Amino acid sequence: MRSAYETERSWWNRPVIDLHSVTDMVLELEDGPVGIRVYRPEAGASLPALMFLHGGGFVVGSLDSHDRIMRQLCRRSGAVVVGVDYPLSPENPHPAALDRIEQALVALADGADAHGIDPGRLGIGGDSSGAHLALAAALRLRDSRPDVLRFLLLYYGLYGVEESESHRRFTDPAYGLTPDELQFYRSSYLGSEPAPGGKALDLLTSDLAGLPPAFVGAAALDPLLDDSLALSDALRNAGGQADLRVYDGVPHGFLHWSRLVPTAVQALEDGARAVAAGLLRPPS
Repeated sequence: MRSAYETERSWWNRPVIDLHSVTDMVLELEDGPVGIRVYRPEAGASLPALMFLHGGGFVVGSLDSHDRIMRQLCRRSGAVVVGVDYPLSPENPHPAALDRIEQALVALADGADAHGIDPGRLGIGGDSSGAHLALAAALRLRDSRPDVLRFLLLYYGLYGVEESESHRRFTDPAYGLTPDELQFYRSSYLGSEPAPGGKALDLLTSDLAGLPPAFVGAAALDPLLDDSLALSDALRNAGGQADLRVYDGVPHGFLHWSRLVPTAVQALEDGARAVAAGLLRPPS
């Protein structure tokens, strides 16, 4: 599965988008090392930064599979983008990936000078399962380190909806995520988690108050469309800010298609503008 996913995405990642620098490095964390890739739009210290978590159902995906997405966000936003090579399931079930992501966020904030990052202007985002992990990490940091995050960038994530109209309508493989695939990804991530009903995947019933502003991008032909709609409502009901954009005519995973599909380019441009608005201004 991983090999096929990487092979399919490799075509969509060409041609390579030039940036000032792209550097692979390793963060030494409490639970072990994790690889990161730092995309810089320009030289200079103390740039704002977005940590980006790749999608792939918690099971597939990598820094390479999402390279063009991260390059686009970096170039278009003017912020540093930091991709994280978090541990995948089922070998590393919940909460392994989330623990490592939380530790990486804290390490970036506390060691920002070493990476040329402004610790007062740090955001987190992702697509699909990466968006779920980004929101879950933001909830953890809100409680333990509320000073760390200023912005959320969330594309077509899995947030906790079990049954809905979009889940029932968009079951064909053409829509990018079949019910069987979704169940496989869920069970791989949860492993033998004892919580009833797999509550680790349900972020919508969490207390969402106190989170930073969020850009929520959704695909109109996606079984997870209703997850994004529900999250946007829940964030607003909790007193937060949620800028929801639903992109017509595209299925789950469409961000990868920026090489050919104008809607993917637009979605990345919208997200990058939101990142710039959320992070480029000086901290209050």
